[in-house]
Amino acid sequence: MTSRRLTYGVLLLAAIALYIFYEPYISFFILVFVAALPVVSLLLSLPAILKSRVTLTGGTNVQRGRSSNVRLQVESDFFLPPDVWKIRIEYRNLFLDPKPTRRKVRLYGKRSGEERFKADTERLGTVSYRIRSARACDYLGLIAIPVRRSGAVALTVMPNSEEPDPMPALTESSDRILKPKPIGFSEEHELRPYREGDAVNLIHWKLTEKMDSPIVREPQEQARKNIVLCMDLYDDYEAQENVLEQLRCLADLLNENKIPFMLRYGLKTAIIDGDGDFERFLKSFLSEPNKAEKAQPVVPGSDTLVYCIRPGKEVRP
Repeated sequence: MTSRRLTYGVLLLAAIALYIFYEPYISFFILVFVAALPVVSLLLSLPAILKSRVTLTGGTNVQRGRSSNVRLQVESDFFLPPDVWKIRIEYRNLFLDPKPTRRKVRLYGKRSGEERFKADTERLGTVSYRIRSARACDYLGLIAIPVRRSGAVALTVMPNSEEPDPMPALTESSDRILKPKPIGFSEEHELRPYREGDAVNLIHWKLTEKMDSPIVREPQEQARKNIVLCMDLYDDYEAQENVLEQLRCLADLLNENKIPFMLRYGLKTAIIDGDGDFERFLKSFLSEPNKAEKAQPVVPGSDTLVYCIRPGKEVRP
């Protein structure tokens, strides 16, 4: 555009000089013609520019290392296309939070067209793409007018699954707890002293006679232990990636067995009760800058299993 403007400026100065130093009658019409060119070009280009739009599509989830694209599309509903589309794209990884990368795109003489960007899927995080500016030029290339553009799109690069070594026995040891059964009979029961409000039919009469105090059978039912997974947050990307890959493996295992769990990460807590919950957690987690934080300590009890995920192939209690 700069070269075209310089060329037009030289042409306009030449027309002015011709008007001043030569026959004014002919040179006047030449000067008017040259001066009117930008106006005529703009009027001819304006319908195509006003009916133009630029959109970004393709934001979705993708596993780390797999190929994915974001598409930039331009389109005009007028039968003549704009002369030039001038678009600036900005994108950055929200999880790693580096400075944004900018890219210029130019498309010439097209009513519709597209440009594909191959996303960087080698590093975890949510990559946000947005159109920083979108303009279409008149047919002389002297004037650029902003056109309609879509909002940002985001592509989240998800962690792959990596088994911890050794693999914790979460599913085998998570259902070995008995708890009081509110209503009904159970073959499993616990003996305890009578409390006000206990039903008479729960009293163990033979044991009551021996103990000289009321003893009741409290029905018990088998229940799963509460599972808490803890992970610290690390500034080191490689360490954080390894932790997330181990977490993915454990979360997939628990979700397959329909076992809910609590996740402690840094100072925050998330309840995961199915595949959808874990996917939503990952999208939210990878959309924020990563900051090193120690997970809140959890005191394991008789009804709780606690595992802390560390970088490297190990899961520590």
